[in-house]
Amino acid sequence: MNNEQLEQTNEISLIDLYKILRSHLTLIIVGTLLFGAIAAVYAFVVADPMYKSNAYVMVQVQVENPSGDSFDLVNAQRLMATAADLISMPIVLEKVIEELELDMTPGQLKSNLTVSSSTTSYFINISYLSEDVVESKMIVNAVIDAAIEFANDNVAILENNIIRTSTANDGVYESPNKALYVVIGLILGGIVGVGFAFIKEMLNNTFRTKEQLETAFNIQVLGIIPEFEVKEQKHE
Repeated sequence: MNNEQLEQTNEISLIDLYKILRSHLTLIIVGTLLFGAIAAVYAFVVADPMYKSNAYVMVQVQVENPSGDSFDLVNAQRLMATAADLISMPIVLEKVIEELELDMTPGQLKSNLTVSSSTTSYFINISYLSEDVVESKMIVNAVIDAAIEFANDNVAILENNIIRTSTANDGVYESPNKALYVVIGLILGGIVGVGFAFIKEMLNNTFRTKEQLETAFNIQVLGIIPEFEVKEQKHE
């Protein structure tokens, strides 16, 4: 019975939570600013900026007829996935590496290459992330040229069906998102600071109220010393 009463008296109310947070406010603020500063240093100093360049190609199947040229949209849509896969094939990327004399493997090149298509259009977007604004442009353009050349020479169903519709420009800044890093750092720092405050409070095994003393030792507390602040008086 005494244990149950002791657990009840040890329960923390919202007021107690507020007091804990207020008493450890400095720790929470320091933790928040520390993590925010670490995140800012990483985002602005440590992390390498990445630049993204992109261009588009179109898949179209031309059908000749007496009245003029027309396009087979159904078969063009069916070829979208095949064309997208071909663009990122190792044999195509190897040719790009050879032409641009890049010091990387096809796997490394592919890791920063994105080829995306849609079921509602006939365009394929090719983009590349690089630490160099010019390199990102050169790689995108080289990948498109190599893919079109390989398709025309080696893949009958794609011959003359992949058409370049744009040319890549110099890469634009893509990552890291510096503001987001700082915000996440501040939030994480605040959470860690609050966590340390509660852990420190949980490790504190002192009695906070007279009810806890009476329950734990089965005695009656005759009086307590209230909290008060001593104000210094200025003597003239």
